[in-house]
Amino acid sequence: MAGLLAYAPAHAQSADALLGTTVDGLLSAGRHLSPGLRAAALDTEAAAAKAGGADALDDPTITDSYTYYKDPGVFSAHTVMLTQAFPLWGKRSLRRQAAMADVDASRGRERAAQDELDEKIKVAYAQYYLTSRDIAVNQEIAGLGRRMRAAASARYGQGGGDQVAVIQALGEETTAKIEAVRLEGVKSAARARLNTLVGRSADAPLAEPQRLKPLPASEPVLAALIDRARAANPTLSASNAAIQAARTRSTLADKAWYPDVTIGAGPLIQTNNQPVGFAATVGLNIPLPWGREAAGQREAAAQLGATQQRYDADRLEIEGALGEAVAKLRAARSTEALLRKEAMPQARAAFQTVLANYSQGRGELTAAITAEHQMHDVELRLLQTQLDEQVELAAIERLIGGDL
Repeated sequence: MAGLLAYAPAHAQSADALLGTTVDGLLSAGRHLSPGLRAAALDTEAAAAKAGGADALDDPTITDSYTYYKDPGVFSAHTVMLTQAFPLWGKRSLRRQAAMADVDASRGRERAAQDELDEKIKVAYAQYYLTSRDIAVNQEIAGLGRRMRAAASARYGQGGGDQVAVIQALGEETTAKIEAVRLEGVKSAARARLNTLVGRSADAPLAEPQRLKPLPASEPVLAALIDRARAANPTLSASNAAIQAARTRSTLADKAWYPDVTIGAGPLIQTNNQPVGFAATVGLNIPLPWGREAAGQREAAAQLGATQQRYDADRLEIEGALGEAVAKLRAARSTEALLRKEAMPQARAAFQTVLANYSQGRGELTAAITAEHQMHDVELRLLQTQLDEQVELAAIERLIGGDL
């Protein structure tokens, strides 16, 4: 037992230390710790609790009526009556069906909240990871700046250069240091955002990111994604459930014209101390055309139409967002391929050639600095393209209600 007690906190600390290495761990933490998701789950629990009593009967009513007669030959009496109203024509069943549809709609909203949180975590993790990669690129650039300064100093010492080149090289090193400070701030901000998204304090420790979420091997087909969204998108599921609830309430409003029955029974107690009698009553409500039932029908019909229009609006918005995300993902993947296979090797080769020539006393440092900037720009564009891919991938997975 002592070993288990010692193992539990150590295991928790180990798991906490690994949080942040991959996006999967952060997604799991967010689903367990996010107060927003807990609130959505409680909303669903409240809807389920309400549905549990949707078809219950109204509370019974107890009355005590006293009948007084002036005729001494007729004895007065108390009539104690317990009455209960019973809805007919399937009204109780319809109320329960509508309430259960409300529960399904709440579950859909809960899932939608989870998918939205997942998307935010995926995007924030991609920013966290790529900022770390940007820091590594900047460190590489700083090393190249030191090489340029060493080459400029050596050339100046041999009388083949000027002091301006040395100062320019020092300026490149300083720029790299300033950029390093800025990037560390960006990384700290990304770490704080990730922590708050998963329900932790902003300054909680977070492990270094190890890898991005892999992209699908093949390019997604828009038509297949739309089919998946129609079947699994939680927003559409919630809209469908809302339509079912509105349709059931519309049927219930139509049945408001049908009367319900009220049954009562109780003892009849005479004032002359004679044996207690028995009284019973049966009543029917009379739905008169005074406007309430008709207004309820119009309200239910309007609500049904509104929920159907919301479903169509949500569906069109999701299909449009999917088309946009797929197009952007396709463009980002093509751009990454060009940057990685063509632009990056060309920029590196140009910089190495110019720097080698300068080190051997040929050319100007300005050309080496220009080549270094071009290489850095390609590196940054590559990182930004990878971030764009992750953003669009996260959007697609939210829209289709699952992993791609």
